[in-house]
Amino acid sequence: MSGIIQTMNRYGQLTVLRSTAEQDCLAVEGVRTPVLFGYNVQSGCKLRLTRTITCPLVAEKVKNLLKGQGFPDYVASFGNSQAQDVLDWVPIHFITQAPHLKDVCQLPLALVIEVKWTKYGSLLNPQAKIVNVTANLISSSYPKTDSGKERTILISTAVTFVDVSAPAEAGFRARPTINAKLPFNFFFPFV
Repeated sequence: MSGIIQTMNRYGQLTVLRSTAEQDCLAVEGVRTPVLFGYNVQSGCKLRLTRTITCPLVAEKVKNLLKGQGFPDYVASFGNSQAQDVLDWVPIHFITQAPHLKDVCQLPLALVIEVKWTKYGSLLNPQAKIVNVTANLISSSYPKTDSGKERTILISTAVTFVDVSAPAEAGFRARPTINAKLPFNFFFPFV
């Protein structure tokens, strides 16, 4: 089941945040869980913020936590895709979603990755082929905290696999036609 999503990071594949008992994002920074093909995953952690931390600094730190080190630009469409086969690699479409408000801090809260795949090849033994990967970085406006008060935010990552295969249908492409031609003199003695 593994090996379809390959990157150059230390796991050799796409990774997400690892949930731990402490759920402290800064304590588990760099500890990631590899994504295995076909297994939907959701994980997260908590981050404690005070008023003394500036928003751009926190936003960049959270974005790096969600993406991890060496977030890939491409994933392999097949489990045995070679790096030199350019057409066997699917680009990851990275989308940033945030409300468009001026003078408001936009803090990334979730990274949602959707992998669309299809069955490819023989009906008896099809291969899984990744056809599209979309990564949505979802942000929200971050209200300022009261002076001295600590605020806890939840950060999460999720990966879902969607089968977009067209169902196999039995039958012919076009209805067969009968093209029977009788010889010219077939009814000769009776006509």
